[in-house]
Amino acid sequence: MRLDPLTGHSSRILDFPIKKIDREDLSALVEGSRAFCPFCPEVVELVTPKFHPDLLKKERYSQGEALCVPNVFPYDENGAVCVMCRQHYVPLLDFTAPMLEDALSCCFAYLKDVVVNQPDMIYQSVNWNYMPLAGGSLVHPHLQITASSSSTNYYTDMVPALREYEHTHGRDFWQDLSDEERASGERCFGATDDITWLTAFAPLGVFDVLAVLHHAHDPEDVRGELLKELVQGILRVMGYIDSLNMYSLNMSLYFLLDNSLFVPHLRICPRVSIPPFGTSQINYMKMLHNETLTTMRPEDVCNDLKAIWEGRAT
Repeated sequence: MRLDPLTGHSSRILDFPIKKIDREDLSALVEGSRAFCPFCPEVVELVTPKFHPDLLKKERYSQGEALCVPNVFPYDENGAVCVMCRQHYVPLLDFTAPMLEDALSCCFAYLKDVVVNQPDMIYQSVNWNYMPLAGGSLVHPHLQITASSSSTNYYTDMVPALREYEHTHGRDFWQDLSDEERASGERCFGATDDITWLTAFAPLGVFDVLAVLHHAHDPEDVRGELLKELVQGILRVMGYIDSLNMYSLNMSLYFLLDNSLFVPHLRICPRVSIPPFGTSQINYMKMLHNETLTTMRPEDVCNDLKAIWEGRAT
């Protein structure tokens, strides 16, 4: 049993034998998904809606091949979808830095404009359900962007905990976390002045990669060299996930405007099905008890990722 050092959320690291999963053949899934895809370049501008001029400056947002349009089935007050590229299916290892940089920049441009007419939309996030196993309704790579005046449970748990931490210790939680993890080396596998990369002590998934963007405050700050550094890290984590024969992931990049205690950060968790029956990794413990289970020790995952960061991986 492990408790998150900030929120107290509990995770269980099970001492079960780990068997590497077999690489799954996705050809039937991918080919079947081509029958009709609203995000493919032949139809995307014909079938996707446009943003209302009373709310946003542009009908659609674009950067390179990335295209940001309204989400037809939004989860929040403001919801958008960013089609990441023209290619219908992109395996984990085929994503490129320009592809991710353009897609994220496109999302950030949308979020910047949301608050012009809706200044209370302070809870902002960029999210990725990569492949159906992770909740993606379409194979075509796309990000989901939300901006809201109300918090998700993630923010509801974290913001009071950040406030309490500062009140109790008189220090910034994120800097303390970074300093402690860098010093111990048990879970920190990459660190610069701008970003600390680590595996979460109490993971939210099979494993849980956390990237803390120390000097950013809102989406507009994630640009230039900081964006490039972030994207390179994401690509490395995606490569690691692929090396484990996993092919799906969830990713969220969180922002909270006008709150200096909340530092923008990113989390990536792979998604798996358990052989031999394709059993879901989410059982009653996660679904009804909100308790994460995993057999992968964060420290072991950190060692693997450290080898990738240092160029020692084979």
